[in-house]
Amino acid sequence: MVQLRKGWGAALGLLVLVVLLGALPAAPAGAQTRLYFPQTGHFLGGAFRSYWERRGGVELFGFPITDEFYQNRDGRVAQYFERARFELDVRGNVAVISLGLIGREYLDARGLGFPRVANPNQAGVRYFPETGHTLRGAFRSYWERRGGLEIFGFPTSEEQTQQLEDGRNYLVQYFERARFELVGGQVRLGLLGSALAPCQLRPGRPASSPPSGPVPEGDSRGCAPQQQPQPSYLPSRVYPEVSAPGTTLGFEVRGYEPNERISLWINLPNGTARALPYQGIAASDGGLLIGFRTEAGDPPGQYSLVGQGNRSGRVAVAVFRLQR
Repeated sequence: MVQLRKGWGAALGLLVLVVLLGALPAAPAGAQTRLYFPQTGHFLGGAFRSYWERRGGVELFGFPITDEFYQNRDGRVAQYFERARFELDVRGNVAVISLGLIGREYLDARGLGFPRVANPNQAGVRYFPETGHTLRGAFRSYWERRGGLEIFGFPTSEEQTQQLEDGRNYLVQYFERARFELVGGQVRLGLLGSALAPCQLRPGRPASSPPSGPVPEGDSRGCAPQQQPQPSYLPSRVYPEVSAPGTTLGFEVRGYEPNERISLWINLPNGTARALPYQGIAASDGGLLIGFRTEAGDPPGQYSLVGQGNRSGRVAVAVFRLQR
């Protein structure tokens, strides 16, 4: 009889537990599969979460900075991260994730572009005829190890020294889906997703309020205007375009502010930069015409002369080659 009472007691307790659980409100559909990021106040779930976790997570893509939304331009479901934009296609009932071309979009939004270069045919340098740019050194190693064409796309510039948002100069290279930055000998990815994400989708939500599904993208015109850097790459040339090491070349560019001082440096084929021992001064019409000399010991290869306005931040990049 004692054992019987214990069995009935356990069964009664289980029944009460079932009744109580049945009285609780149901969790939102899919909430159990979503991750919440208090750093940004956004959720990540479903196929996007699976791809994010499998392909590199926060190190490669950063935190989500929007929830899922329907893109105005094509109706696809997408989500922005600090360094990427995920886009969803459904093919034969299978979710297929691709990465948006935020590297190209970032350059287009700022009016930047880089001329194609010839194949240098150098050991350790990979040339991409699709875009006319090369890949070498630490950037090539990172590109090949961390996902290559699928994750980053083709290179759309050469390596160059560029002043970034923190006001410091870095060796960088642009790709269709990324910007590589060399910091302390290590490659990091630029926050291009953060630069492009629509402002109306950025506000976070509390952890207790996951979205019920993708939201419309909406209209950015209702946001407070964001100051965008003006297009900064100016048309320029080095002449002659091909010369021998140790010769004097000319550098011509227009578009600086009148009488502005111009910092000048040369990007070398090995990825380093060499500052010229003087600054240029733009004329009253914003033009600059100077001569500069390469060194007799400079190795053959592709170089570029960079001129950056100290007030305007406008940059000119002129490519030239040295050969013996």
